[in-house]
Amino acid sequence: MFGVAIFKYAERIWSLQRASMSSLRSSMITKPDPGPNYAKFMQEYTSSNAAGLTAIIKVEAEKHKGDLESQQPKESTLSESAKKYDEVVRKAYKFFPTFKRLFVDLILSYKNREDSQKYFEGLTSNDAYKLIEIELSWMYEILHSKGSVIYAFKHYGWVSRVITLFIITATLCIFAVSDHTGYGGFETTLTYVLLGGAVGLEIIALVFMLLSLWTYAALKESNSFGCLSHFLFSILVKLRPETKPRWSDKMAQYSLITYSLKDQPCCWKSIIKSIGFKETWDNYRYTTYVTVKDGLKNLVFQELKNKMNSIEDTASYRRFTSHRGQWALQRKGYYQEFGWSVEAEFDESILLWHIATDLLFHEKSKVHDEKREISKDISNYMLFLLIVRPFMMPAGIGQIRFGDTCAEATNFLQQYGVINMDDASRMILEVSTEYDPALVKGDRSKSVLFRGCMLAHDLKEQFKITENGEGDWDKMWKLISVVWVEILCYAASKCSGQYHAKQLSKGGELLTVIWFLMAHLGMGEQYRIEEGHARAKLIVSK
Repeated sequence: MFGVAIFKYAERIWSLQRASMSSLRSSMITKPDPGPNYAKFMQEYTSSNAAGLTAIIKVEAEKHKGDLESQQPKESTLSESAKKYDEVVRKAYKFFPTFKRLFVDLILSYKNREDSQKYFEGLTSNDAYKLIEIELSWMYEILHSKGSVIYAFKHYGWVSRVITLFIITATLCIFAVSDHTGYGGFETTLTYVLLGGAVGLEIIALVFMLLSLWTYAALKESNSFGCLSHFLFSILVKLRPETKPRWSDKMAQYSLITYSLKDQPCCWKSIIKSIGFKETWDNYRYTTYVTVKDGLKNLVFQELKNKMNSIEDTASYRRFTSHRGQWALQRKGYYQEFGWSVEAEFDESILLWHIATDLLFHEKSKVHDEKREISKDISNYMLFLLIVRPFMMPAGIGQIRFGDTCAEATNFLQQYGVINMDDASRMILEVSTEYDPALVKGDRSKSVLFRGCMLAHDLKEQFKITENGEGDWDKMWKLISVVWVEILCYAASKCSGQYHAKQLSKGGELLTVIWFLMAHLGMGEQYRIEEGHARAKLIVSK
């Protein structure tokens, strides 16, 4: 038993060591490859020319090993949805060793991008997100459990679990048949409970390992134990249906105007501010959570596919990865009217569109479509990231701008005694923004409250929104939603893989899911974007 205990602690320490970012990165770096012998190649070329022979250097594309085209599965009794899920799991198993490198900020090859794009082009939004969720769940196991050891070495997990289970069971059996004379009833019972509990925990660990998608995918990939893998999959689908998310499936919400309405000064807030606890309290008090809507996921997936299909060359690839609302406005034909709002600093752009979205959301409208709700959810989520998760966002002064904007909003709302959101939105929108607020306020305050109001006015004017709720609301919310999607995707692509990895232990972030989806669609900055893998041949003739 002492040996088992030492082994368990050693395994835990080993897992922690292997799950560190430095160890993960080292394990993913390929062995040094000097490539073809250039000096020898050129020597042969020069010698051939000197001998009067015709030497031609022919460059050919190098053949790639391990193409991701999987073998056709054998006929089975699975339903069509289960067959599709089976294919998604097997593809995730093939993609994962490649894409997990993104978490340690390693870039992928042009071929990796090409293979992934080719497969994802034919996927539905639902299947694409399933695949991403499966890969992220495996990454969680590697980083925050013993997955880095159990799954990294072939058969290690099985062998170690079976051996420890055998030893503990043998110990229990030996104790059961041994003489207990001299021991009290309590001590004997306690020993049975402890040994029985240890046996139970090992059995549970073995069952969990058996009933995991990783085990199933590994068995399927090895083409062995066909009946067992089929049986496992049928149990897995029943225990954890494919429709059940593998992450929290929640997105945080944070509203600037709601914060300004509720954050009234009082004695106890001054106390917690003096001890440096107010920021933590505010983050807890004013953050809410909503379920990520299927419509939002579908919109993001479709917008990313549209952008992917629009990439023609290296220049367009670089251009698209830097867009944070520009492409959406250009495609819809409104860049001239609203381009100023997305050309500002990124944190300022988020605040401008957040304020405008909040104000328009509470306007009297005869249209309450899905795009309106999606825009509101992304708007509040981006503000949450800017204020509560600033380390996941590009560098900027977002928290300073937020503080100044909240201060101005609080003063304005207190001046008119406003206490609810609808009245607050109406009062702010009643302020004329004919003259740019930035020119009036100067650079002393970073508040963008009335610049956001100006954006809302411009949107209302552009889409002919009237006081009685008439106008082209549907078209306006479509524009706002695609701008928000592009802002969200830009933020996802700029966040370091290490911060995405950190959030996996907290249930995951929508930003991480989008980032990983973008990588599989060939978007972002994680790829070599020019084709390589060429090999030269020397052809000599008389």
